[in-house]
Formats: sequence, C-alpha cells, structure tokens
Amino acid sequence: MSNETIPPVSAIADVLSLWGRDGWLTPPLRPVAAAARPTLGRVRTVTIEAAQSGPGLTSIYDVLSDDLSGRFVVVSGATPVGGAVWGEILLLAARQSGAFGVLVDGAVRDRPAMEAVGLPIYASDQRVVGPQGLAHVVAIDAYIAIDDIGIDPSDHVVVDETGCVRVRHDELGEVLDAAAKYAAAEDLVLLALREGEPITSAYQYKKSIVDDLKRSAGSSGRQGAT
Repeated sequence: MSNETIPPVSAIADVLSLWGRDGWLTPPLRPVAAAARPTLGRVRTVTIEAAQSGPGLTSIYDVLSDDLSGRFVVVSGATPVGGAVWGEILLLAARQSGAFGVLVDGAVRDRPAMEAVGLPIYASDQRVVGPQGLAHVVAIDAYIAIDDIGIDPSDHVVVDETGCVRVRHDELGEVLDAAAKYAAAEDLVLLALREGEPITSAYQYKKSIVDDLKRSAGSSGRQGAT
C-alpha cells in the first residue's frame, strides 16, 4: 500500500480499538507541523533521560546523519526535561536525511520555522526554553513506550493532520486493509448524507463494517472493544 492510499489515522485507531488493541499516540502527541495526508513509515527510536549530567544529545546528530528514508524519528522520555529537545535545526537535519517526520514525547520549539521546513512533527508540549544540559540520549533503536503505548524498532507509525498511531510490524497488512474498508464505509455515510439521506439509514454503511470487525475480533480470539 503506497502512502497515496494510506487510511486516516482515526480509521486505523478505530480498527485497533475494535480489535481490542492499542496504538493511538494522540494524545499525548499532537500536530505541531502536521502531515498533509496520511503517511506511513518505519520508526527509528531515541530514548532521552532527564538528568543533571550525562552524555547529552550529540547521539541524535549521529542518527540524523544516517539514511532515514521512509522512517519516523520517535523520541521518548523527554517530558521530564522541562525544556524543548527539538527545534528547527534538528527538523531540518531530519528532512535532509530523508525522514518522513518526527514524533517527540516531550517539548519542542520554533513552531513557525518548523512549519516552513515542511516536515511533519508531533509533540506532547511546546516550550521556548531549551534543555539546558538536562537531556541525555540513553538509547537508540531500543523498545520505548509513549503513554503506555509500546513501540518496537520494527514497528510503523501513521500520521496525518489529526495525529499519529502506532501499528505493530506483524499486523500492518491486516490493520491497513481493515482500516481502508472502515474509511470507505465512512465515506459512503458522508456521501449519503450529502445526497439527503437521513442518518438513521446512512449510518448503516458504517455499522456494517463495525459489526464485521467485531465479529472478526471474536472469531480470531482477539478481545473486542467494549
């Protein structure tokens, strides 16, 4: 599935929820400079720790010097730092390395300048002050968690104008296929409403796919959503 046909983040999140899974990262992550359309990519994880001393952030420069084509840099652990750990300079470096975008569980700054860079970035906060030597990279390409959502270095994320969601690498195909059908059903509801059909009948298009997804969750042993 190409990025031209990736379903919306909301459709993917709903499918995961109906199948009793997790993965939605919004909140806490919210668009700072949003992707214009749904975009899928592998992750490159960076773990930050807040401390009075340590190795600092220079390891991020090594990551941003690699070929990041088709990947999202995902930063965890930066919330306790209290200052922005990402800004215009790092975002421009990420774009030059081919990254599809950046997700930061922590603060960023330079929003207007980052919007001009043209690379999607999502974060849990914005601050004008920097990390002041309190942020240190403690791991790269390690398993991380954002708001109790686990992210493995082999996983994918999808972002769009509304937010972001993680999809497990071994579930990618089935989740995207189901989400595409879910999104198509929502489009049919909207089309029917625009043509004057009442919601009581128009909503049947979506109800049908929701019922199918719940049945498939039960038949495969997944725990359905409540």
